[in-house]
Amino acid sequence: MKVLTKVDTGFEGEILLTKEVFDSIPYEPSQGPRLCTVSLECYSTFVKLAKVKYLGKEIIAKVLNSPVIEKNIAGEGFLRKMKVVVDYKDNTIRDP
Repeated sequence: MKVLTKVDTGFEGEILLTKEVFDSIPYEPSQGPRLCTVSLECYSTFVKLAKVKYLGKEIIAKVLNSPVIEKNIAGEGFLRKMKVVVDYKDNTIRDP
């Protein structure tokens, strides 16, 4: 399944998905880490592991869902794990 996400370098996790997309990943979820926003509001999460492909690479990512945050976000942890570079000047993500 293809999922469109926004990149949020302020999110230290790997991937955050909406409930609908999260529920489509097989397996039962586990209790995930607490997720805190920039305004210091913290929420509980659920976690699953999923195979993720991006820029021709494939990894096993920790995918989170919070019932309060309904967004698809790729975070800093995902970018590090994929070993990609955010080029802020050109507004691109590339594989060095």
